[in-house]
Amino acid sequence: MICVAVRCGALPKLLCSLFMIDGELQIGLWNVEYASIRTRKGALLAPMIASLSPELLCLTEGHANLLPDFGHVITSEGDYGYYKYPEARKVLLWSRTPWAQVDTEGTAGMPKGRFIAGTTETSLGTLRIFGVCIPWHEAHVRSGYKNRKLWEDHLTYLRELAPILRNCNTSIPAVVMGDFNQRVPRRWQPQEVYDALMGALSPKFEAVTSGVIEDAPAHTIDHVAVSHHLRRKSVRYISNLAEDGKELSDHFGLQVTLASAG
Repeated sequence: MICVAVRCGALPKLLCSLFMIDGELQIGLWNVEYASIRTRKGALLAPMIASLSPELLCLTEGHANLLPDFGHVITSEGDYGYYKYPEARKVLLWSRTPWAQVDTEGTAGMPKGRFIAGTTETSLGTLRIFGVCIPWHEAHVRSGYKNRKLWEDHLTYLRELAPILRNCNTSIPAVVMGDFNQRVPRRWQPQEVYDALMGALSPKFEAVTSGVIEDAPAHTIDHVAVSHHLRRKSVRYISNLAEDGKELSDHFGLQVTLASAG
């Protein structure tokens, strides 16, 4: 079953195109730690997200009500094994233009509720977007189902993701983005786990958010990976602290600018 939430804005496609910078694609990426517009954190995060002026947004562990109220939203399925936030979704994709070829399952063996894919039009042309929320190393170990080993769901997800990315249409530029729950290059995660991530992305995708990001307090675990058709222009750190110094999320945000590879 496809579970798609779509909000159609009043702005026609021609007017939306005025927001696009020709030859550049602005992407916003943030794990918002289940914030909703009805909470203090969500009320502060929503205008910050809108201020990124993106063509594409990927939120993980979030609510659709944080996204701009024009544009088009698709989300992963709601059942991800934890029920504290029933209206939240593990991964949400927003675009200024409509989505097509939407896939909420990935594969039957993939941990549920953590995958969404769709095709949309951008200033760089037609793009295939894969939104992911790869399980953290303790997923369903001491909470949730409580029947997993450390890294078990993470490795299962990567094993199932690998053929999806390997078999994607090479004639269309593609982007994989979301919460990878790993730092790139490898930091503390086991070598086996890092190799599984690199194996899932290779040979078609390269993370453009790897390494040191200026002003960021740590290497990110939220990433954007692109096919050979695209290249990184810039990556900007977005603070996760409010003006009073209180934390809005346990992840910081990213604004990623892509361009055509030529």
